[in-house]
Amino acid sequence: MKITILGAGLVGGAMVRDLAQEADLSITAIDYNQSVLNKLSSLKNVTSLQADLSQAGKVGELVGDSDLVINAVPGFMGFSVLKQTIEAGKNVVDIAFFPEDAFELDELAKEKGVTVVVDCGVAPGLCNIIAGRVNSLLDKTTDYSCLVGGLPVERVWPYEYRAVFSPADVLEEYTRP
Repeated sequence: MKITILGAGLVGGAMVRDLAQEADLSITAIDYNQSVLNKLSSLKNVTSLQADLSQAGKVGELVGDSDLVINAVPGFMGFSVLKQTIEAGKNVVDIAFFPEDAFELDELAKEKGVTVVVDCGVAPGLCNIIAGRVNSLLDKTTDYSCLVGGLPVERVWPYEYRAVFSPADVLEEYTRP
């Protein structure tokens, strides 16, 4: 299976590293920033490609032979990249978390016959899947807490926290309608 990951920053890069451990996968990591791609150069099964995904038509050109695309670009460009991926007729998992309404792309996805999973990051996303699975196994669920973020090895006052996601996208998540 050939998987293309659009965006190889903090989260996209971690996905590349995880997926590279599977011998039967071929991974292509695409990012604008060559330095983040250089960090992936030693991984087996991974091809890195520097490209500007904000260029019109570029996404379709780059994902042409992919079986699956993961959209891990910054939120401000997520909707556009997702739309171009759908237009290219590719199944896609999206973690970009953009301010636009993903359901605006529903008809296009149906027309192209592709599956699109949006907002599939850690939270929302994985924590929702875990909560649903746990709920299905229990007789009754009364509470569920999911702690998301990063506690660094060396905690520095005043926050003692490390942003493991784009701070701008996290703020957008809590301020958009």
